[in-house]
Amino acid sequence: MLNIDALVLEKIPKPTPSQRRAIEYIIEEYDEVIFLPASRVAQKARVSEATLVRVAQYLGFSGYPAMQRMLRKDLQERLSTVSRLEKTIKHVKDEGDILMKVIQEDIKNLKETLRDLPVETFCHAVNKIVEARRIYVIGLLQAHAPALVLASALRILREEIYLLDGRVDDWDVISGVGSKDLVIGISIPRYTRLTVEIVAYAHKHRANTGAITDSVLSPLANSADWILPVKRRLDSYIESFTAAISLVNALVTAVSIKNPQETLKALKKREALWKEKEVFTGVKK
Repeated sequence: MLNIDALVLEKIPKPTPSQRRAIEYIIEEYDEVIFLPASRVAQKARVSEATLVRVAQYLGFSGYPAMQRMLRKDLQERLSTVSRLEKTIKHVKDEGDILMKVIQEDIKNLKETLRDLPVETFCHAVNKIVEARRIYVIGLLQAHAPALVLASALRILREEIYLLDGRVDDWDVISGVGSKDLVIGISIPRYTRLTVEIVAYAHKHRANTGAITDSVLSPLANSADWILPVKRRLDSYIESFTAAISLVNALVTAVSIKNPQETLKALKKREALWKEKEVFTGVKK
């Protein structure tokens, strides 16, 4: 299936403002774009028709009609699987239906994240985590959950892992960031200003920067050296972080097997400490 986000990452990693508007419209108004002529899409996206055509060409198509045909084909392929799920979750009657609907939506988020996430970028992120001297992780409000999981899991394996949580001293913690360090920002709509600013600051100071976010159009993308996009849609007043946490689980697991001997050594040390301090109930000295 067609993956616009992955194509943009590969072909237009730093889109201009007009290109961003065109790409954003293509992604958000997918169903409209497959039917409208280029002139109308350009008008709605507030860009020139030439910009829209160039975006299509940068993405590897001969022109707008070729991209449109591929979008139509992609939609047909999606409908064969997605529409069945959407029909199942469309009508909610009671709490039991809500339980089914939310879990099915999260299953959909997981499947689409796995489908659309570039494996090469994931491998690159794992290597950057392994290579970094110090790692800073920031995710605020609901995004603090996957940030906490990531930082806590990495802290078991190595030292110099810093979790930023929106306190006034976050700028003091990040002030010494440099080229051998890694800063990972986690945010999905609505994006938190401090997360965006921290990643931008780190990028300015030559640190490697990564983003776990929903799209290449996320404000985090402007300062991120690599982006791991996750799906997050949920028919609720909150966004879903299920795919983000699953991605974090995959990251730390992949990191742990890069150097299995060091990982086993670190785990044995932690297990001894947990046993000594009776961290877990039922554990005896």
